[in-house]
Amino acid sequence: MIRYERDEEQAWAVADVAVGTERTRFRIPLGSWEGAEPDPGGLLEMPVVVLAGHDRTGLVASAAAGSGRVSASLTSPEGAALLRSAGSDADVLLVADGNGRTMNVIRALGGRPLPALPSTDAGAIRGFLDGCHVDVEIALPVVDERQRAALRSSLAQLRLEDAHHVVEVDPRPGLDAAGIELEAADEGALWAAAAGVLAGRLAAGRRRFLSDRS
Repeated sequence: MIRYERDEEQAWAVADVAVGTERTRFRIPLGSWEGAEPDPGGLLEMPVVVLAGHDRTGLVASAAAGSGRVSASLTSPEGAALLRSAGSDADVLLVADGNGRTMNVIRALGGRPLPALPSTDAGAIRGFLDGCHVDVEIALPVVDERQRAALRSSLAQLRLEDAHHVVEVDPRPGLDAAGIELEAADEGALWAAAAGVLAGRLAAGRRRFLSDRS
């Protein structure tokens, strides 16, 4: 659960996040938060897709909508903006120009960070995940066995499974929802579509859970 604190300058969200067998404490600045405190559950397991730039946000939103019949909304990576967005009608949040530290914030606020990796380039992936101190779910775009083997081979040196949860996802439903032919999709589009499909599925399951709980 999240604890909210205030000092003379601003409000803070304080959370201890379990990573493996250890717990890491995060203090997320919320600025001059006005009104009632946010829910102690924060984002309540809402999927948040983190992208390196803005150019794939539409694709991710379409993929999420197509796979889970859910809505997606673009928001700021700042803690206060994320918490306020959790109270909107969106089922999935999108954060552009994000990085590993963005994923820490999302996880500390009770969300599920889903990085849309920029490419299979090891350097680009390391740069994108730099500063991430939590485990995240990474959607691996798998189309067929040959492509799967090549993708796994190119990513082997990164040992992503040692720190994160790697989930194989067929990106084609996401591409179809965005009106993109598989043959015309570049590497970045495949990663974005896979992340959107996974986000949509997770959001649909979350919506059913929240509905049953209420």
